[in-house]
Amino acid sequence: MVAGLPLRTLHRLQDHILRLVGNSVESRAGLVARMLHRDANEALSYWLQLVVSVGIATLGLVLGSAAVVIGAMLVAPLLGPIIGLAMGLATGSPFLVLRSAGRIGLSVVVAMVGAAAITWLLPFHELNAELSARATPTVLDLITAGFCALAGVYASLRSSSDTATTAAGTSIGISLVPPLCASGYGLGTLTWHMAGGAALLFLTNLVAIVVVGSVSFVAAGFNRVSVLELEKGELAEGRDAPIARILARRLAALFESKVGPALRFLMPFVLLALVYVPLRHALDEVAWEVRTRSAVRQALAAEPGHIVESKIQVARHVVEIVVVLLGTAQEAEAARHRLMKRLQRESGVVPSLEVIGVPDAGAFAGLQSTLLTPHPTHTEPPPLAPVDQLRLSADALRAELLRVWPAESSGSPFSVAYQLEDDGVVLRVAHLGPALTSATIEALERSLSRTLKSTARIRDEAMPAQPIERGKDDPEFLTNVALALGAARRWPQVVVCVTEPPDAPRKYSPAASRQLEQTFKQLTADIPPSARMPATNFSIRLQLEPCSRAPDR
Repeated sequence: MVAGLPLRTLHRLQDHILRLVGNSVESRAGLVARMLHRDANEALSYWLQLVVSVGIATLGLVLGSAAVVIGAMLVAPLLGPIIGLAMGLATGSPFLVLRSAGRIGLSVVVAMVGAAAITWLLPFHELNAELSARATPTVLDLITAGFCALAGVYASLRSSSDTATTAAGTSIGISLVPPLCASGYGLGTLTWHMAGGAALLFLTNLVAIVVVGSVSFVAAGFNRVSVLELEKGELAEGRDAPIARILARRLAALFESKVGPALRFLMPFVLLALVYVPLRHALDEVAWEVRTRSAVRQALAAEPGHIVESKIQVARHVVEIVVVLLGTAQEAEAARHRLMKRLQRESGVVPSLEVIGVPDAGAFAGLQSTLLTPHPTHTEPPPLAPVDQLRLSADALRAELLRVWPAESSGSPFSVAYQLEDDGVVLRVAHLGPALTSATIEALERSLSRTLKSTARIRDEAMPAQPIERGKDDPEFLTNVALALGAARRWPQVVVCVTEPPDAPRKYSPAASRQLEQTFKQLTADIPPSARMPATNFSIRLQLEPCSRAPDR
């Protein structure tokens, strides 16, 4: 009997589970034997893949490229020894446990030291979203890792071709090497919270795989494999992991004792309990920040005064708010009292709140230069961050954009509008020329984000620089005209020049010409006569200069 369940019934249930995942009962011993046996060339392949994945992941994290980081996940081989550790605990194989644990430990050292060395050699060190995302793991990361671990166990139990996709998806979902590289980045830059947070994320994923893997392998009946017999053959024939072989002989007696099974299963669950406490605390902190940030926005929106500027920072149970509103000093103080009372009730902490009242827009313009400046102290105040400086100067932002803008291929921007959001700056760029490619937009955003020390996103507003002329396809021509006119009307700088023949061109049928002429005149009805010129064909052109009469074409 096992926990009230007959042993024979338990064995039948384990066999049924193994068949459900596409494997046979007879294959259990063979699968364990393959994990125990290690080919002579396997070690070289493993360490080469690990070094390559560490290099790719570190550079991908530093550049802030999610695609490069995903590529490193696909190359990384670290999932193999972790699955082997789970199998060793499930089957009671001391040699598999020790060899897998040794390889995992050495891999951790190689990955972190390698990432720290690459980071130290880089000419710049900038914290970006890819790095920050791996510094604050929560319980949600533990749950995600658990589901990915199930997929990894499934891929290891099946031998069919459909497991390649599953294994690739598991490698991407359960990130192992990137957190180690982020931790190495923290070591290389002496950013200790980054090093510790990323290391905790790796430990979270490791524990999830070991716990879920061990339970799954036992559920599939691998604890019934006579692993000690398989170990004897491997220990007699193999030559790798000499330290693990020596320790395995001593650990075998403990695993075969009465407390051996309980000890094997207790180990991963103790680790699970250890990582759960900080992960739960981190999740509570994230939930508090989301609730508090939402409460601040609602409180500001509910204020009766006209708020013209605000700066909000919510992090680590600290709330800092600066608000500028149009009104008298008495109105500002009343607003401060209302906001302080409400936010203290909503957040549970005493916020640092400053409300500044200005009597009119002119006074506000003069206040902008001091809005985000720290309060004066006896020491020299630190300079504003670049993103805060650009908040005060649209000209500087435009100049920075023009410095990296591909004017030769896409035309120079004639309008740059920006909007500050909680996570960075959004730039709306209008230009006459071809639309930017996704690769160009990504490169521009990365360059601007580096300069601003904040996330920059570009919204491309491209308008055709070449004339749009009537061709063989009238519906396509009219559609292009409508789209171009719609885009031009959003920008007062853009001038629309229209050409139209006094009579319908002879090469088109009279009915088609009349229909097109009627639709064309409706679309361009608001274009003044000074921007209309006679020609041999219908066309429009978008430009920034006044229309000039051109010879008939």
